[in-house]
Amino acid sequence: MRALLALALIGCAAHRAQTVDEVLDRYKQALGGVDAIASTKYETIHAEVADSGSPGKIAIVLYAEPFKQRVEATLPNGTRRISGFDGAVSWSISPEGDAAIDTSSPLDSVRRDADLQYPLHQPDYFRFLELAGTVDFEGKYCYWLHGTTRWGKDNNQFYDVATGLLRGYRYESDDGTSRLTVLVFDDYKRVGARLVPTRMTIRTGDKTRTFIATSVSDARLPDSMFALPDAVKALLPAGG
Repeated sequence: MRALLALALIGCAAHRAQTVDEVLDRYKQALGGVDAIASTKYETIHAEVADSGSPGKIAIVLYAEPFKQRVEATLPNGTRRISGFDGAVSWSISPEGDAAIDTSSPLDSVRRDADLQYPLHQPDYFRFLELAGTVDFEGKYCYWLHGTTRWGKDNNQFYDVATGLLRGYRYESDDGTSRLTVLVFDDYKRVGARLVPTRMTIRTGDKTRTFIATSVSDARLPDSMFALPDAVKALLPAGG
């Protein structure tokens, strides 16, 4: 046991980071490198989502390009909910066909979530970001980055010391509730020149949601994919 612990400590020392930039640079390299991330122009993910306490699974298709996305969710009863972001407007259409513009979260946080090349821009979204030490997070020994987003929410990021990959987040939700949420990434797989996590677990209070990607593609998408639906356009101010 002592020998194993000594080997583990030696391994950690070999990857000892002293600054935020060192952790983030190693993460970019672990994903495939800056060029691989920068060359990612499109992404299509097919996935299944299981929600604790709710029967059945939700089928998700997520389409993305930098700062734009569209999500189509088919519920267990066969109805569909569609949502998206065109770079300026965050919107949704309910299974009943009712359109809405989302104002519950700051637009900067929506834009961050739609940043397909987020690993290249992380510090841009923070007022403050520091290397807070090393901790156990979800069974992995991780570098802990602690910060405050530009819209004032506490955000903690955890990077696996052994691999450099992002293990997960613990953060205040970006809506008005500021609920504590834990997001864990697993099962990284190669898509083109980069690695992407294909399993995500989200915990908020006693609720757990598991997202499992069945396929990920970087094939080109048409511009029309991210256009605002007419029902959403009708909600915009005149000339908006």
